[in-house]
Amino acid sequence: MFGYIAPLKSELKVREFEVYSAYYCAVCRAVGRRYGELPRLMLSYDAAFIALLGAALGLDGQEPAFLTFRCFNNPQKKRNEASPSPAIDYAADVLVLLGHLGLKDRKEDGDAGGLLKRGAAGCGEALMRGAARRAAARIPAQAAEVRACLAEQAGLEAAKTPELDRAADPTGRFISALIDFSSVPGLYGAGHYDPETSETLRRLGYHLGRFIYIVDAVDDLEQDRKSGAYNPLLLREIPKESLETSLSLDLAQMGECIGKLPLPYHKNIIENVVYLGLNAVKDEVLGQNHGTMRGKRRYLRP
Repeated sequence: MFGYIAPLKSELKVREFEVYSAYYCAVCRAVGRRYGELPRLMLSYDAAFIALLGAALGLDGQEPAFLTFRCFNNPQKKRNEASPSPAIDYAADVLVLLGHLGLKDRKEDGDAGGLLKRGAAGCGEALMRGAARRAAARIPAQAAEVRACLAEQAGLEAAKTPELDRAADPTGRFISALIDFSSVPGLYGAGHYDPETSETLRRLGYHLGRFIYIVDAVDDLEQDRKSGAYNPLLLREIPKESLETSLSLDLAQMGECIGKLPLPYHKNIIENVVYLGLNAVKDEVLGQNHGTMRGKRRYLRP
């Protein structure tokens, strides 16, 4: 996964950060229960956000609860995790599905990474293949939509599409499908399906996906320039001010969606991620020497 969807820690209360960390740990443990130890290495902030958003909406009719456990990374210290729930299991499924597809994409990308990196991605993809099949079987509707969008994305890359908005559209659509939640097994329990909420979630997901794609393109710019990999920003130069405007418009659309969503739980944390965390990512990526951010926010335990 991408690893950009994280809160701005300095603006969270201590209790709020503990809750966020509890969902991060809960997704990690759910991946271990459902898929084994290896896929846990791909844990990212994005999966924690999916679990947190599903819980914040209260779709399963259960009030969030928390447990203590001892992590194998530091067994002497007790940690908190959010109690197992359909939202957390779903986030684990999404993590495994997207993680495998990302490895497959890197394995097949003849323009980037060099032989050694493609070989490593190929080994990872082979090891994750069985887990990914199980994840796709558990969320078939989402898996089908993600694969269709990624196939379209591959076509745009093969055609060297220079239009940034067009290149970002498939990512917007598959993130939209992933955070709709309307077809997630077990997530609508005591609650009931609300078409307006579903539509708002899809719009939130679309602008989140666009934002992620553009930020990732900027973050990868120098790396892709050296490797020769596809990047629409290498094919058509866009001024920094225009990129900032585009990203700010996506953030504004996401903020409008968050304002419309019924969030009985964890509202402050969700708002922190959308209003502050993503804005910090935008400022960091646009203000940096490109390529230095990658890896800093990914796969890190809070």
